[in-house]
Amino acid sequence: MIDVTELIGPLSPVSTPEFRTIVVTALNGSTTINGTSGQLGNATDTELLLALRRWSDVVLVGSGTIKAENYGGVQLSPEIQRERIAQGQEAVPPIAVMSGSLNFDVNTRFFQEPDVKPIIITDNTDADKQQPLVEAGARIVVVEELTAEGSVDKLRSLGFARIDCEGGANMYGQMLAADLIDVWHHTIDPMLSGSVERPTVKGGDGTPRRFVLEHVAADEDSTLFLRYKRDN
Repeated sequence: MIDVTELIGPLSPVSTPEFRTIVVTALNGSTTINGTSGQLGNATDTELLLALRRWSDVVLVGSGTIKAENYGGVQLSPEIQRERIAQGQEAVPPIAVMSGSLNFDVNTRFFQEPDVKPIIITDNTDADKQQPLVEAGARIVVVEELTAEGSVDKLRSLGFARIDCEGGANMYGQMLAADLIDVWHHTIDPMLSGSVERPTVKGGDGTPRRFVLEHVAADEDSTLFLRYKRDN
């Protein structure tokens, strides 16, 4: 297995704002095979996902991904929690999600499992919508307008400098359009199907952003790990 610290690369100080994404795709760019992502990636990819969570102050995920993949909270060992606290971070990073509808099932892992309250960023001020989520343990963060830039600015104002974005495609599209992504971690599984079931990125403004290849590595099973940084 590749050393995950090699895949993550150089790190800025804890208080330095940085926005990283992580995605795993098949050779054709699809994020699913036969309708699920379970066949994509390997043990190294899983370790990279967990390492980025340990690095982060908050994990940002699209509401569709939260629901489709039955997200729970971030789980960290007591030792990792102590290390985070010692370097000025919260013990466990919360999961944050953007939602205008506030349509969530509170009887799911997202609300039932976390060691720290999940954050729901919204422009919906309907108290009847908010109250059940608050009672289920969520932290509601209201913004004037639910945009990528506004949501990230709000997270940063709350002290979340390191943001780890785990998708999905619409979320990546919004973040790209707002030019917010600093580092793009892309795992390519050597699986190839006849169609792109779900694209890596969807939506946004259609304007391409250029990134620079910073690191490349391959596992023995031919899984490829790419790290790109924003081309400033």
